[in-house]
Amino acid sequence: MARFSKSVRLPYTPEQCFDLVSDIRRYPDFIKWITAMRVTEEVALGDGASSCLGDAVIGFKGFTERFSTRVTKTPSDGNVIASLVKGPFRRLRAEWQITPQDKGTDVRLEIDYDFKNPFIGMLAAANHDLAVSKILQAFLDEGRRRFGAVSGATPGA
Repeated sequence: MARFSKSVRLPYTPEQCFDLVSDIRRYPDFIKWITAMRVTEEVALGDGASSCLGDAVIGFKGFTERFSTRVTKTPSDGNVIASLVKGPFRRLRAEWQITPQDKGTDVRLEIDYDFKNPFIGMLAAANHDLAVSKILQAFLDEGRRRFGAVSGATPGA
């Protein structure tokens, strides 16, 4: 069982940051261990909010796993929440919170998860800080590619 969060300040608009984290179809393009993503059951919820089902395939050092999440995107609140539907977890909730600041936008990722398999859970717990840092770095790199260079933006605690 693990729960942790990290954040980064980006020099992009809140809308650009929201587009970056809510575009789950493109995750396999820039997060190397997400090898496939299928998006179905897209539903508009009103006021710009939407929901979809995301079926992901992850691969890491010969290990492949599939899982599904319900992803709710609420631009007015600046959040994207992925909640477990099925997969190798007992529990999974990932929340991106996008908060405008005077100079840029804070992007925070909070993850709460527990694997069904205790061995995988121990491996994940031992590496979760590194994994979250790599995820945020992948988003930083993709932000640079989409929106231009970022000076001084690095993942923080």
